[in-house]
Amino acid sequence: MRYHTLPLLIVLAAISACKQEPDFDQRFDQTRQKIDARAAAIDRELDAAASDAAAAHAGEPASDQPSESAPDTAAKR
Repeated sequence: MRYHTLPLLIVLAAISACKQEPDFDQRFDQTRQKIDARAAAIDRELDAAASDAAAAHAGEPASDQPSESAPDTAAKR
């Protein structure tokens, strides 16, 4: 009985090891999904950073207008 199961195990191992490699379209779709997921993660990080920066600068005056505490250098000339 042992001699009959060994060839069967070898055949089963050989069959399970023989996988068909993905074709171009399958690889393309897998890669596109990975890239889309990375892009979405980057967009979320950028949106979070932008909202954090906006919240941090909410109390500050606009940079193109001089603040009242800043000295007026144009008036001294």
